[in-house]
Amino acid sequence: MSDDKELLLKVLEKVDKFYVYLAGISGNEILLVTTLSVPNEIEVNGQRFKIVSYLPEDYLNQVVEREEEIFRRYKVYYFVKAYMRKILDTLASAEAERMSINFDNLT
Repeated sequence: MSDDKELLLKVLEKVDKFYVYLAGISGNEILLVTTLSVPNEIEVNGQRFKIVSYLPEDYLNQVVEREEEIFRRYKVYYFVKAYMRKILDTLASAEAERMSINFDNLT
């Protein structure tokens, strides 16, 4: 198991992971999409991590406009399958719309 994945799983042990829809890691930042109120920082193995948290609906509403910043930059190791499917469907739909607009501009 990779170090990032192990660290992320240890962070999830410190919060109630049954309320976490998606979790990822990027350096010393942890992304948590959850309905819980979580602290701004969590310490694991003597290492401090900044927590970036979103409510599930807020995250879905922002993921298209801020895809690189709030989705792609994180290594996602934990997610609820149905929620991840919603995210991927949302991103695919936005990409299809962008491609359609670009194609319409060519004709």
